[in-house]
Amino acid sequence: MARGVGVGFRPEFAGQSEQVLKHVDFLEYNQRRSLEMVRQDLTPYLGQIPVVIHSLNLSLGSVQPPPEHRLEAIKRTADLVDASWVSEHLSYCRHDDIEVDNFIALPYTDESIEIVSRHIINLKNLLGRPVIMENITHSFVWPDKQYSEAEFIKRVLEKADCGLLLDVTNLYLNSTTHGYDPYEFLQTIPADRVVQLHLAGHSEVDGQMVDSHVGGIDATVLGYTEWILKHTACDAMTIERDSEMSSFDDLLDDLQLCRELYTKYGKSPISK
Repeated sequence: MARGVGVGFRPEFAGQSEQVLKHVDFLEYNQRRSLEMVRQDLTPYLGQIPVVIHSLNLSLGSVQPPPEHRLEAIKRTADLVDASWVSEHLSYCRHDDIEVDNFIALPYTDESIEIVSRHIINLKNLLGRPVIMENITHSFVWPDKQYSEAEFIKRVLEKADCGLLLDVTNLYLNSTTHGYDPYEFLQTIPADRVVQLHLAGHSEVDGQMVDSHVGGIDATVLGYTEWILKHTACDAMTIERDSEMSSFDDLLDDLQLCRELYTKYGKSPISK
């Protein structure tokens, strides 16, 4: 089972599997269409450390269920790597034949809760393994909402009986953009549902905070992470990095920060 401090696998890790295995407790792998690509990327790690799968395009918040070919692909991948769990985004990106390359926030309504929970339950049944949902960044909130963002997430987690991939950077950006109290958000989320954390650096572009996955995790994000590790059951932290990275070594500073927090709050060290 995945636990400890992990990283999101990236192509820049090619040829550095020994270094990765030395510093990382598990890998998070973004779903790919070809099973042969998965084998090519992960063969040095399978059987060495746990792997979790991060799905990007199931659009579980859409009224229509996910396409069969995508469900089949993620099941094949999860079975190949014996994934500890599969994560997806609490959002939608598709309606009928129209699809966008972005995550759109769901309306915070009972109807949305019913739709997304049904799709999560069906996905769990198909995979035969845990499914966890990630909070996304969003620049707007749909009108006529029935719940706050945190209350909406809580109700989805409980109705679908699933866990949360809590992106702490996304929490920081959303609470700043929309002016809510991040600690009130954290106290609303059921402590036993927090399975995994995402931590990443962010950027500011034209006065807007952007989830750019650069290096250097903000001190405020680290502060929220301390609270989460102290008050929830979470036992898995993941560093996301997609910018300003030429090799795995660029992650070492952020890995050290996360390792210190993980051990500080009573989490058992991983034997390497």
